[in-house]
Amino acid sequence: MSEERLFPKPVDEIILEKVRFFFLPDRTAAFVKNLVDGKVSERSLICCNSGCDVCNETIYNCYMAVKKEMEKR
Repeated sequence: MSEERLFPKPVDEIILEKVRFFFLPDRTAAFVKNLVDGKVSERSLICCNSGCDVCNETIYNCYMAVKKEMEKR
């Protein structure tokens, strides 16, 4: 059952929710926020298949989930 809210979720809350959904460290939320704000290009998120601690592909998937959630608003 979805939670009824008087106001939409703030962007920071959406970002942190999605970061945790993708099991990314909370510190990644600041980077995703920069993506949302356009301060960092999403083109920089290319997976290099080197087993990074925080994979760019996972960050990209998280970012896309945030964008999708924000479009619902």
